[in-house]
Amino acid sequence: MDFIKAEPEYVFRIEDGEEAMGVDAQTAGSELDRIRRRDGTIRPAAVVDEARPEEAPLHPAFEWRDPVAAEQWREHQASTLIKVVRVVPAAPQEPRVASVRPVTQAAAPVVERYDPMAKEVMEALGQVVEARRKVEELKLRTQRMGDRRSMAILGVAFGFLEDAHEALTNCQLSSTSERELQACRSR
Repeated sequence: MDFIKAEPEYVFRIEDGEEAMGVDAQTAGSELDRIRRRDGTIRPAAVVDEARPEEAPLHPAFEWRDPVAAEQWREHQASTLIKVVRVVPAAPQEPRVASVRPVTQAAAPVVERYDPMAKEVMEALGQVVEARRKVEELKLRTQRMGDRRSMAILGVAFGFLEDAHEALTNCQLSSTSERELQACRSR
């Protein structure tokens, strides 16, 4: 009795993958599996080489116009650069000794009033900044894939995050006067 091994079914992990990738999931999966069986692994360079001929099944999945592909590669490099560069905190400076003179006028208060929410507002602002960075990164990736629907959705999300950033920036509560605080709360 001969058993016929059925070909596995392939699907994209992203919504509208066929539209974004230019080929259907079954074709892509079959070709990638063929390359893996032939080479023992799947290397990006081998996949590109296999897709290079116009009649190759994976050919539509790639951008072959060099000026467009070069710009997309530079955007990918910029995205990588953005991900890997981090700010190193400055080293604390050594305290310096200064001469002390008696003060004849009253010192102004350092903080007009204490606000217990200031720390939480600053943390929320930091989270909004990080979310904006991630959404911008997703926008660039979907732009490279040509997924206009996702780009539009991410644009709306970025707008909401911009509004949240502006509101949190304008409502930092650590040293606002009561009148400014009321104006901030009324927004």
